[in-house]
Amino acid sequence: MLSTDEIDALIADMWTMHLSERGKLDRIYEYTLGRRGIPEVPDGAGQELKDLAKLSVKNVLSLVRDSFAQNLSVIGYREATAQENDAAWRLWQRNRMDARQAEAHRAALTYGASYVTVTPSGDGPVLRPRSPRQILAVYEDPQVDAWPQYALETWVDTSEAKPRRKALLFDDEMVYPLDLGEVPGVLVDQNSSLVARGMRVSEYGDPYEHKARLLGEPVCPVVRFVNDRDADDLIVGEVEPLITLQQAINNVNFDRLIVSRFGAFPQKVITGWTDEASNVLKASASRIWTFDDPDVKAFTLTAASTEGYNALLTEMMEHVAMVAQISPAQVTGKMVNVSAEALAAAEANQQRKLAAKRESFGESWEQVLRLAAEMDGDDTTAEDTNAEVVWRDTEARSFGAVVDGVTKLSAAGVPIETLLSMVPGMSQQQIIAISGGIRGKRAAEIVDAVRAAGQRATTDPLVTDLASRTADARSE
Repeated sequence: MLSTDEIDALIADMWTMHLSERGKLDRIYEYTLGRRGIPEVPDGAGQELKDLAKLSVKNVLSLVRDSFAQNLSVIGYREATAQENDAAWRLWQRNRMDARQAEAHRAALTYGASYVTVTPSGDGPVLRPRSPRQILAVYEDPQVDAWPQYALETWVDTSEAKPRRKALLFDDEMVYPLDLGEVPGVLVDQNSSLVARGMRVSEYGDPYEHKARLLGEPVCPVVRFVNDRDADDLIVGEVEPLITLQQAINNVNFDRLIVSRFGAFPQKVITGWTDEASNVLKASASRIWTFDDPDVKAFTLTAASTEGYNALLTEMMEHVAMVAQISPAQVTGKMVNVSAEALAAAEANQQRKLAAKRESFGESWEQVLRLAAEMDGDDTTAEDTNAEVVWRDTEARSFGAVVDGVTKLSAAGVPIETLLSMVPGMSQQQIIAISGGIRGKRAAEIVDAVRAAGQRATTDPLVTDLASRTADARSE
C-alpha cells in the first residue's frame, strides 16, 4: 500500500505528464467538434466578415470518425464452435455495454487510444469506458506491456453545485479514492483544460483492494484500446492526420461564402457621380438612369460564379476520404443508383481497415471480459483463451446474395446457426431465438424418429415371435 507522501509525489508527476498531453488532446477534441479551424480575417474586418468566417467551418472530421464507429459493434463472446455465449457475457449485459461500448470505440478513433477500468462492487465488476482526457496510464514499456504500472482516473463532481475534481489512483493491488479540490476558473465541460496547473490532494479516501487478477497474477485493472498499432507511433487516431486538410477545406469554403455574399449578384457601378445615401439607394432601384453630366457613366458588373469553389471543395473532400480510406459518399453525400456490389467495392478499403481495428479492439475487449470474469470468481472463463468477441457484420451486401450463400453452405452440411450472423440486419436476440427454434425443431424430429422406430419394432412379426418365445422360455 502506498503512503500519503508517495501518493502526493506520484500524483504530482502523473498530473504533469497529463497536462503535457492535454494540449494535443484538447486540440483534437475541438477540431472534431468544429470549434477550431475558423479562418483568420484581416485586422479591422467588419463583423459581417467575422460571422462568415465562423460559418465557414465545414467539418468532415466527425464524419470520418463516425464512419468507423458506426461499424464497430460487439454482439457476442464465445468460442468459434460454441452455440451459446461465454458465461462472462452476462457481465457485459449487466454493465449495459451493448450501448456503452461506443464510448471506448469513439475515443480510441478520435485520440488514438481509450481505456476501460474494471472495478469491484457489491453487484459485480463495473466497467467504465474512459477517454485519454479522463485517465492517464503509465507503462514500463508502452509498446509491450498489456497492463499499466499506475493509472490516474479523474472526473469533475458537480453533485453539490460546486465543481470538485475527484480521482481514483490504481496500482496492481489497491484503489485510492482522492479529492483533488475545487476546479478553479470557468468550467467549460467536465474535461476542460481550465484547471489548476499544480495539482495536490486535498482529501484522501479509504483505499480498498480491487482484487484484479489474471491467471493468478495481480494486475492494474485498466485496459487500453489502441486505434492503430504501430511500433513507432502507438497513439495515432483518425482525426489528427486530417487536421491540415480540414483547415484547407474551411479556408476554401470561407472564400466561397464571401463570393456568394458579396459577388454572386450583379453589381451596379456609377463613375463620376455621387450623392446622398437616399439618392444612391433610389438610383440603384431605378430601371432607367439619366444624368446631365456627360462624363458620368453607369454600367453593371457580371455576377461571380461559385462553381469553381464547389468543384474544388468536392475534390478536397474526396481527397480526405481517400486518405482516411472511407467511401467518398460518406463525406460528399453523393450516391445515386448504386448497386450493392458497387457499394461493396467502394467500401473495400474501409472494410480492410475496419478488420484491423476489430482485431485490435477485440483483443482489448477479451482482456476486459477475462479480467472481469476472474474478479467475479469465474476462474474457468478467465483461463479460457479460445473465446473471442463476435463483431456485427456491417459490410455492404445484398440480402438475397447473402441468403443464397447461407443456403448453399447449409446444404453442404455447415450448421446454419453459425451462419446467421452473416445475414444483414440480423440482431443478436434474433440469432439466439432462431438458433433455439432450430435446436428445438431438431430435438422434436429426433423424438419423432425414435417413436416411429419403436412403433415399427412392435409391429414387426419377427420381433413379435422373438418376444413370444422369450416369454414362453421364462414361464417354463
